[in-house]
Amino acid sequence: MHFYFHINPSLRRKSKAMLLIWRYLLLQYFQVLSLSTVAFVAILLTTRFDEIAHFAALGAAGSHIIWFIVSQIPYILPIVIPISSLIASLLLIQRLSQTHELTALRASGWAIRDILYPILIAAAFIALLNFYIVSELATNSHLQASLLKKELRSINPLLLLNNKHLMRVKGAYFHAMGNSRVGEFAKNALFAMPSKQNNRIQLMIAKSLHADSVLFIGNSVTNMTTLPVENGESFDHFVVENLEKTMTPIQDFSLIFQRNVFSLSNDHLKLSLLIYRMKEQALHLRQPDLLREEMKQLQKQQNRSYAEIIRRFSLAIAVFSFTLMGCAFGMNISRHRSNKGVVFVIALAVFYLISYFTAKGIEHHLFSATLLYLIPHLLILGISSFILYRVSRGIE
Repeated sequence: MHFYFHINPSLRRKSKAMLLIWRYLLLQYFQVLSLSTVAFVAILLTTRFDEIAHFAALGAAGSHIIWFIVSQIPYILPIVIPISSLIASLLLIQRLSQTHELTALRASGWAIRDILYPILIAAAFIALLNFYIVSELATNSHLQASLLKKELRSINPLLLLNNKHLMRVKGAYFHAMGNSRVGEFAKNALFAMPSKQNNRIQLMIAKSLHADSVLFIGNSVTNMTTLPVENGESFDHFVVENLEKTMTPIQDFSLIFQRNVFSLSNDHLKLSLLIYRMKEQALHLRQPDLLREEMKQLQKQQNRSYAEIIRRFSLAIAVFSFTLMGCAFGMNISRHRSNKGVVFVIALAVFYLISYFTAKGIEHHLFSATLLYLIPHLLILGISSFILYRVSRGIE
């Protein structure tokens, strides 16, 4: 028994035309998307020149500097891709409207949803890619860059002493009153650090400090410290030690600062590790003997972990919502050109960015951060859908 299927030639021609038009739309969309992404990455890399220059000042090799620059790109991409998708969809639909290609397609029987379907499907896949970038690539590159900076600082004590953030964390102070070069030498140096044995300050004054590959060397050094107070004594024993030359192994000096300074933040953790951290935090919160302050601190940490997942989800769906917004506001069925749509697009995009960065600063308040991460998307999707609904019915 044989079965024969007859395909209507007109339906076949329509399918071929649909594939051809979809390929054309996707090609135009991805061209602008890729160009915008490259341009924004190049621009935003210039804003990180201070961090790159500081990394180079740590004495890193040329290959490490190049790797450090490249590692900044995954950290930039999650915010660049949604903006680029907005520009790509807005320019594409605007051009289709201005050249009357959109009118021709609708006159041929194409619904607006058929025209936008390939663009929105592509945006959905890019949103999944963006979630992978922000959850896996960006976190890994950020962690590796931080570990490399920590390793370079541990090699040279003078780099440690010139690290203001590290000095602040350890409660220490360093100042070179004479000529100095970061990572090489310091003249007339003053170094103060709190003592672990008592609530006093240890002070070191040196005529010169310099480091080689193994030793940290000081010339004409004066150390000032106090001895522990004996029972019944109401005064401190003050000790002044003058040394013509001191030599300390670099590893021993670095351990003073490196211990307990580096910690893994949520930005360093891939999604699986972040979920594991959240489970650990939940287990700790169930412990019955927790103090009130400890419970409050753990709750804040757990809120930050939940907010971090919502942040990554927000960046991912931003690709789709921004693309839909570009399609809606780029569409013009009027005979007269108007730039009001561009103004609304800029306003909504700025509103999202302000909400996003505000939410990052208050992640310990989970409810407020969640609203700031998600409400802009609901607003963008709602307004865009309403505009497309009106356009599909011929209402300007």
